[in-house]
Amino acid sequence: MSSTSLRVSLLLRLGGALVLLLALDAVASYFTALHFANLVYDRWLIDSTHSLAQAVRTSAGQVVFDLPAVGLEVFQFDEVDKTYYRIQSASRGFIAGEAALPVEAPSPLGAIRLANGTVHDQAVRLVWIRIAPAGAQDVVTVTVAETLIKRATLTREILLVMVAPQIALLGIALLLAWLGVSRGLKPLTDLAREIEARDHHYLAPVSEAGLPREARVLATRINELIARLGSAIGAQKRFVADAAHQLRTPLAAVMLHAERAERAADPQSERLALRALHGSVERAARLIQQLLTLARTEPEAAVAVQFGRVDLTLLARRVGEEWIARALEEDLDFGLVVPQEPVWVRGDERLLSELLSNLIDNAFRYGRSPGRVTLLVEAAAAPRLAVEDDGPGIPVAERHKIFERFYRLPDADGDGCGLGLSIVREIASLHAAQVEVTSGENGQGARFCVTFSAAGAL
Repeated sequence: MSSTSLRVSLLLRLGGALVLLLALDAVASYFTALHFANLVYDRWLIDSTHSLAQAVRTSAGQVVFDLPAVGLEVFQFDEVDKTYYRIQSASRGFIAGEAALPVEAPSPLGAIRLANGTVHDQAVRLVWIRIAPAGAQDVVTVTVAETLIKRATLTREILLVMVAPQIALLGIALLLAWLGVSRGLKPLTDLAREIEARDHHYLAPVSEAGLPREARVLATRINELIARLGSAIGAQKRFVADAAHQLRTPLAAVMLHAERAERAADPQSERLALRALHGSVERAARLIQQLLTLARTEPEAAVAVQFGRVDLTLLARRVGEEWIARALEEDLDFGLVVPQEPVWVRGDERLLSELLSNLIDNAFRYGRSPGRVTLLVEAAAAPRLAVEDDGPGIPVAERHKIFERFYRLPDADGDGCGLGLSIVREIASLHAAQVEVTSGENGQGARFCVTFSAAGAL
């Protein structure tokens, strides 16, 4: 994992781009300087060639090169470069100068040609001009060549003059980039300081005021994360508080019945105390199981839910079989009404089994004994799972309260802990299903119906 800061990374990228541009500009500057150096010295070389051509004249119908030795010394004098010349006649051939100079290909009279070449393994700049001296039926080619030392020196000087300010501009650009990047990153550094100030005791959202659009998106996502974290911590605190409060009563009963068993004066009293102790332990165990199930159905735990194809018909048959023995013990007519074909939904089979078990347990606890409890599966575009009893029913004014945690009807006779229907609601919510309670058949008892959305059906 890289530890390079964003500021350094941005500056390295900007610096690299600026250096690349400087290198490209240096290449362009070199060729520009070379062009102007050639332009200056080419003009001088062309003038020299014209001056040398004036020394070519006609004598007795023959072309001769008539330049005094002093004039030739003046022509060739140069403290830096070396100058060569060649006079070539079309009829007589080589007349004067340096024979090693290349002969130019035929070209129009009076035309000037420039090219690069070599003489005695030295790079030179060449100029050719073809003339026709008056009074002679001949064409003379005058060639002048000069080494490139002055040109290279001038090119280098021009390049230095051009590049030096650009290097200074590069430094200024990097400084401005540093200041610009630092100023541009200030909202992020301020946001980082605000985030560092948060912990599990202080989960206020970070301020989005003054942030640029990109940073506001980050701040929004961070605030959403903080909100989810606060919700998870709040749920955890509520769970711990609820568990501590609800476990206090059954544990106190366990201790009381254990003390009664210890002080029992006869076997009969001891058996009664142990039986009561067993009942209290069972209630405490069920409460703990309900609390754990409720914790697994919290929205924050939804990531652990394993969704897949679940057949409600098969699920109802399997879960219903588990309650047959208890139905017989409590003299209940436990019926099952399901279609012959599978009814598929998308869900977690373990949680849906828990939902159905809680609805059946609720019907067994608060229905009539003897009485009737019916488990139904209805196939439709939005499949339904229902449990119906013929007990006293639930008053309309209380129906919106019974799904709250630890809420029990004021005149309820059962020994439930008030978590079963809350678990049903949470599991249904995880499956995008709706739970509603209505009156049972002929307006008697209660009917709990879980309706799955059409999107959840398979």
